[in-house]
Amino acid sequence: MVSIAVQAVIFTLDQEEYAMPIDVVREITRIGNEVRTIPQAPAYVRGLVNLRGKAIPLIDLHVRFGIERSASPEDHNAFALITEVHGNYVGFAVDQVREVRILENIVPPPPLVTAPFIGGIVNLPDRIIIQLIPEKILESSEVQGLSQLTS
Repeated sequence: MVSIAVQAVIFTLDQEEYAMPIDVVREITRIGNEVRTIPQAPAYVRGLVNLRGKAIPLIDLHVRFGIERSASPEDHNAFALITEVHGNYVGFAVDQVREVRILENIVPPPPLVTAPFIGGIVNLPDRIIIQLIPEKILESSEVQGLSQLTS
């Protein structure tokens, strides 16, 4: 088996840790009260954020992945990872950004894990990190629909 090493942004959704390759993360920003909701948008679309004059759709990964929120809501969706997906900027709302580090020994997900956006799993001595593929979190048609909201 070939060992893959990737520099990644490690973040949390509730108590679980995930990673995105740093080369697709354009910016990390704190989310305040500036999220503007979009009427009749899909439930996973938290709204739009204004980033230097550009409206960027913000995706709530808790909702998108079906992850329950813990009882204490103060950290939920405190940060946005601004990425480029299918040629469009998209923000992914996450609870905390933990670190940027090189992940080694990334193994493919087990056959029972069929989510297309899971690129691999890193088993560290003290924790497990799930590597995500941002381009597969949303379908290209969903990203195109979101980009029409911001044009």
